[in-house]
Amino acid sequence: MKIKTIALVGSAIVATLFGGVSAHAAGNDYSVQAVVPASQIDKSNASYFDLKLNGGQSETLTFNLQNTSDKTITVDVSKGTAKTADSGSIDYASDGPFDGSMPDQLGKYLETPNKVTLAPKQTQAVVVKFTMPTIPVSGVLAGGVRFTEEGQDDQQSSGSGMKLNSIVSYTIAVLARNKTENNDIADTLNTGKVEPKTVNAATNILAEVANPKQALLNRLEITGKVTDPDGRIAFKGTQKMMQMAPNSKFNFSLPTKGGELQAGKYTAKYTAFWSEDVNGKFADAAGTRFDYRKDWTETFTLSDSQAKKFNADDTLVKAKHSMPVIMWVIIGVVVLLVLVIVGLIWFILAKRRKEEREENMDKLK
Repeated sequence: MKIKTIALVGSAIVATLFGGVSAHAAGNDYSVQAVVPASQIDKSNASYFDLKLNGGQSETLTFNLQNTSDKTITVDVSKGTAKTADSGSIDYASDGPFDGSMPDQLGKYLETPNKVTLAPKQTQAVVVKFTMPTIPVSGVLAGGVRFTEEGQDDQQSSGSGMKLNSIVSYTIAVLARNKTENNDIADTLNTGKVEPKTVNAATNILAEVANPKQALLNRLEITGKVTDPDGRIAFKGTQKMMQMAPNSKFNFSLPTKGGELQAGKYTAKYTAFWSEDVNGKFADAAGTRFDYRKDWTETFTLSDSQAKKFNADDTLVKAKHSMPVIMWVIIGVVVLLVLVIVGLIWFILAKRRKEEREENMDKLK
């Protein structure tokens, strides 16, 4: 698996409003390609490393790094172990923290150079040594090697005054195992607490989900529904095509989308499907079949002060209760018109009184 990641921190709504957003990313100046080694299980697969090795056995992993630009570039090389992000995707070169169920970290067994400098149009082989742990691996270890070009501006201007955090990197996954027979099946999904949390100034209902097996958990789909203390469905949602790293956990999130929380007991019900298979035993609402399914229910209770705190910290909730800018503009225009009208009336009355005084003075002469 070769993963190209671009972290763009900025609102799509803001980008749409201001228009013309563009950011040149220096990280587009190179490419990375894995070279298939002797221990590769599927020799036709060159997109990532999938190795079968005995304990203590070493393998040389070669990456062809090509500078596609007309300038000299320096690329940082880092390593890590696979971890599941809260988005439901895998970061194959994470530096942790990791779940306590993980028996070992693949990243510890990779030896990488710190950086590589490439002349214009140069291609260079980057060699990484991997040594299989001596302790038997019952399933699969997962990690990866990441390449990031130096000199990228993580606070680039969009040309419209907006700042974008744009860092481009390439990650090539590394999987390693002692055997290939029935050792990569993630047939268990553990679940934990459910609770509301403020994430990026918005309230989300987070449900802890864990893969306790030393295997990749693929094609994960979760549907959640949360009922409020009055028994009404307050929040619901579905996320498909997720993946979990071996021995990892993440928080499945249901955004409240500006819905307000209240004091009382909430009930959260979830259904998960994973391991898509046309002959699978279970089918989701769309008819897609899977090998595994799990249903679970959790509850959480909020005090009045807790509910008010979540609502106060949620920008979407505050926006609902705040007056739109256009209304303030209309009010301002109306007030201005009233002041103008009052001023005109005062001017007309003052002028009329002056004329009446002058007429009275003429009569007295």
